[in-house]
Amino acid sequence: MLARLLGNWLAIRPNEQDGVLYFFLILLVFSFGASFARTIGMTLLVEKVGGDKLPVMFIFIDLAVMIGSLLYAHYTEKFSGLAIFGFFLLSTTLFSLIVQLLFFVTAYWSPQSNWVYGFFFVGFFFFYVLISIHAGSVVASYFTAVQVKRVTPVINAGMPIGGALGGTSLIVCLNVFHFQPEQLITVLGIACLCAFGLLRLVNARLSPVRTTGNNAQVKSQKNPLIELMDAFKYIIGSKLMIYMSLGFIFFVIANKLLEYHYQTIIYPTVYKDATERATFFATYEVFANLAWLLVQLTFTSRIVMKWGVGASNLLYPALSATVALTLFIYFYFKAQDLIEGSLTIMLILGIFTQFVNQEMRGALRTPTNNLLFNAIPANQWGINKAFLNGIVFPLSTVTVATFILITGPGTDGASSTFLTTEQLYYLLPLIALVVSLLGILVALPQWAAYDEGVFGLLNRELFDRRIEVKIGGRGNNSLKQVIEQKLNSSDPYHVIAALEMVRVLRLNFFVSHIGNLLLKNPDFKIKEHCISTLAALPQSHSSLTYLVEALRTEKNPEVLPLILKNLGQFKSVNFNDVIDKLLTHPTPKVFIEACLCLHKHPSYRHKQLIEKKIIGRLQNHDSPDTALYLSALGELRQSHYSKLVLPFFESENAEIRLAAFTAFIRMLEGQLESHKSLLIQALDSPDKNMKIAGLRALKECQSLDDWTPIIRLLGVKDRTLVTESKELLRLSLGVCKSALLEQVFSDKISVQQRFEILSLIYSKLNDKQRAQLQKGADEALKKFVQVNGLLKLHEVIGPTSRTYDIVTKILQEIAQDHLHHVLTIITFVSEQNVEFFHRVSRGLQSLSRANQGNALEVLSNAKEKYLVNRVLKYFDERLNDLKAVNRIHIALFNESLKINKKEYNQQLLALDNDMLKACLLYIKQERHGVLKGGELSKNILELLS
Repeated sequence: MLARLLGNWLAIRPNEQDGVLYFFLILLVFSFGASFARTIGMTLLVEKVGGDKLPVMFIFIDLAVMIGSLLYAHYTEKFSGLAIFGFFLLSTTLFSLIVQLLFFVTAYWSPQSNWVYGFFFVGFFFFYVLISIHAGSVVASYFTAVQVKRVTPVINAGMPIGGALGGTSLIVCLNVFHFQPEQLITVLGIACLCAFGLLRLVNARLSPVRTTGNNAQVKSQKNPLIELMDAFKYIIGSKLMIYMSLGFIFFVIANKLLEYHYQTIIYPTVYKDATERATFFATYEVFANLAWLLVQLTFTSRIVMKWGVGASNLLYPALSATVALTLFIYFYFKAQDLIEGSLTIMLILGIFTQFVNQEMRGALRTPTNNLLFNAIPANQWGINKAFLNGIVFPLSTVTVATFILITGPGTDGASSTFLTTEQLYYLLPLIALVVSLLGILVALPQWAAYDEGVFGLLNRELFDRRIEVKIGGRGNNSLKQVIEQKLNSSDPYHVIAALEMVRVLRLNFFVSHIGNLLLKNPDFKIKEHCISTLAALPQSHSSLTYLVEALRTEKNPEVLPLILKNLGQFKSVNFNDVIDKLLTHPTPKVFIEACLCLHKHPSYRHKQLIEKKIIGRLQNHDSPDTALYLSALGELRQSHYSKLVLPFFESENAEIRLAAFTAFIRMLEGQLESHKSLLIQALDSPDKNMKIAGLRALKECQSLDDWTPIIRLLGVKDRTLVTESKELLRLSLGVCKSALLEQVFSDKISVQQRFEILSLIYSKLNDKQRAQLQKGADEALKKFVQVNGLLKLHEVIGPTSRTYDIVTKILQEIAQDHLHHVLTIITFVSEQNVEFFHRVSRGLQSLSRANQGNALEVLSNAKEKYLVNRVLKYFDERLNDLKAVNRIHIALFNESLKINKKEYNQQLLALDNDMLKACLLYIKQERHGVLKGGELSKNILELLS
């Protein structure tokens, strides 16, 4: 019955029920005790110390929290979340016993010691704040990012239930058993001890999904202040944390202003007697917590799941602005004598304000704000929460408390020197209104930053990045000094680094320095970088002078070709007499570069002689430099030599074949239409560069009759080939679109081919075609579930042959392909890119439940909803056996999974996978001996051989 209630009404999965129940009970028991302490603490403080001291108490609480947060940030790195939670509970128990003893002493021996009530108020809220901060992290560490959105409202429902039970019990204790409020402090300690016992059960029976501490690798010797500075560095580098900090500031200011208003203005006016006020608070606790519970269970989870985490965080500041506006209107009209004062209206306004400020904060703001930490690495939770609650929160509270102390009435009730009491009554809500509106404005970019942050967690390199903090800058003169120092260094790596900087920044100032290095430094790598740097700088007479001088003096045959290649760019200057001498150089590379440099120069008159020299060297077919000569002949771009390279197409040397093919294309540039069949034939070559050359040449030809060879290349692993193929298809998209459409709706293409085709044509599809794509993706999801069912059956059958592991791997790959098909369609419908696809697919396939949860959270924020919701529904289940897979198949497709042991082999064969067929035939051969010839196709025979 309970399982059905949790599953149907509260959307809690069977695998989540234990964790939800334990954490629910922990919060319920703790809130039971906390409701006693909160009501008693506020009542005694206002009665014994005075409501005007409330701002001072806020400051003391926040100073204590600030110090506690420094220690908390430090120890979250060293101890597990549960250990810290247990320590907080035991410390609160000890604190409650000490306070109970102090109250006893005060009542009988020192009735004037009012500091004890302030001590209890500050101490209780110190522990309450730290436990509230930490409880969210502990709960989140036991669930994935998607699970925590569903289960948090249910778990947090323990707080209002505990509060309601505590409030009811307090009323009974005060009015039936006639206890004094100060006699009931030990209830807090007993509740914390019970919660600690439940925490021990969690430690024994559950395992965390995300680790937040107790990692040996991070147990550093840093002190708490340094760790807090690390958090600050993270915050200034994180948009989400910046907006969360700003939102937190606005929340605290509005919250404290409204709390001061109803605790010191409204309630003392309505209830003069402390016992009456305590009874009212206890009664309020009961009904307010029941209302909190109703909101938490009925609306919170649905709002978060429907609106998303980012949008849900807009709701609380909107409610806060509403109550602030209501208070402002009432007290402003009352101050202007536009309406008559009424204790009943004031009480209703106080209750309404306190409910939004306190209970709706627990029902809406706390769970939705805690979910924002899903976009932050788990190992950063403790430090960043400590920063928010230990620095941002106290500073905000000190600010607002100081403002209240300056503008508020004195201890005798007199007005301040700045404002009258009537003015203060309506100005406080007005300020709260303005601050709440600012909170709404901050929540909008926070929403975008959250989506970006969750997406960023799927990047595998995220945790390897270091935050760079700029501590100063250098001027241009300093940069020049650094480069000069590096260029004069004896370390060649420093010199090369400086040359790269000059090349990238195009610093013409260093031409002479680089030229001298080229002439004098013997290191080949340095010379190479000098030449490339001079080539990157603007052409100048100085650059040319150094290159020509280097050409005259250089003896290294590896350096000379580099110089010649760069001198070829200076066509306006005639230095052919220097280059002409190198035509007799014994090194083929030097000879070729000299030939090309002379042939390209407009003033050189013996170009035919150059051509004959190169052709002459091609006559020696046994030369190891034939590929070099072919490439050079192609660079001459003379179409009448094209027939000379054709015989080299049949060479056994792949390098020669490529050089001949490339030369042929360059010679016939603009005249390749009649040779289109030769270019298409090159696409079947095993040489990648041959294919790339063929694709680039086909761009100059007219449309193809058959686009299949090009489309096939979209599925290869090499990105250059894929890019070139897409570019060719894009140029003729109007002609090849029908062929692409035919392929994209086929089941025979790979996931990558489908993705690349859709990247070309998705924007041009009509609504009917897009609907057809979604239908195909739903079919792929169905096959994904079915293949996973076969996997579960395969595991049940167990190893019966040496092919067991191979079959497992094949089924996993088939299932993965179907899932990728679904994710491809989601990506394009959601107007996302390939990075989204890869990160989500890697996350869903991860063995880490935390990574899988992050991927599901990213999916849940996608624009496409139908397929996303079905994928989320599948991954929400813990599919441990075939029955569980069958349940989700029925839930998704309204039909049972038709998988059974008797038809296992037929169902494997139905997947139409050659490797699977080969495995099944191998098993048959193992059992029965010889196979019939008709059972073996060519592909299967190759796999078996």
